[in-house]
Amino acid sequence: MVRCRFTILLAAGALAACSASAPAPAPAAAAAAPPAAPDPYHPLPRDTVDAETYQGWKQFMLQCSRCHGDEATGSTFGPSLVKSLGPTGQISTREKFLDVLQNGVKDKGMPTAAKMGLDSVYFDGLYRYLAGRGSAKLKGGRPARSEQAPVP
Repeated sequence: MVRCRFTILLAAGALAACSASAPAPAPAAAAAAPPAAPDPYHPLPRDTVDAETYQGWKQFMLQCSRCHGDEATGSTFGPSLVKSLGPTGQISTREKFLDVLQNGVKDKGMPTAAKMGLDSVYFDGLYRYLAGRGSAKLKGGRPARSEQAPVP
């Protein structure tokens, strides 16, 4: 019995010694931490646009990107709008752009804006966004919205 108590006391002492070890060192200062890796799902905007152009980008993403690609560079379904709305493209003017939106391009499978559910209130912003992409003034991806003008 005495031997059993001695063994228990010895084990308890060993456990107490392990738990009473020196405190862990304080973490290094935050300034020494490595920079956070970029988030591939939420990249930072590369351009800042006015509210109307931002709304045009949103409408592009909702109505047009499924065929023309997320950055308007084209896909297997629709041509590159960056090229089409560029200085030497087939839709290099606002009037030609509005004609395509209002009448579509039936032989190429492009529906009218009305069939897509695109409200004409967004036409100017959409043109400004795509013309900016075509002229290389705007880069692909989500732009930042300037706070100067109210958003509808």
